[in-house]
Amino acid sequence: MSRALFTEHELAALRLLAQGRTQVEIARTLRIRPETVGRLLNRARILLRARTLPHAVARGYETGLLGPPPHDHGARQEEHRPSGPGGPNRGQEPAG
Repeated sequence: MSRALFTEHELAALRLLAQGRTQVEIARTLRIRPETVGRLLNRARILLRARTLPHAVARGYETGLLGPPPHDHGARQEEHRPSGPGGPNRGQEPAG
């Protein structure tokens, strides 16, 4: 995806959306009307061939337009913990 297809305002609005900002927050940050933010994001969505705005953010990362996706530290930690002295049965009497 060529950055040349996007205006600076479209890219800025998409970056702010990717950070979890609302349309009103984006409007305040860019000092434009919320309606204008909607138009900017809709055009970016169309250029990225995305169905929704969250899909546009994902496509922005996929295409490299928004840079590499942010790392989600700790979200994918291993859930399995071995049983043993400090395992899930700690402090319980053995069945029997």
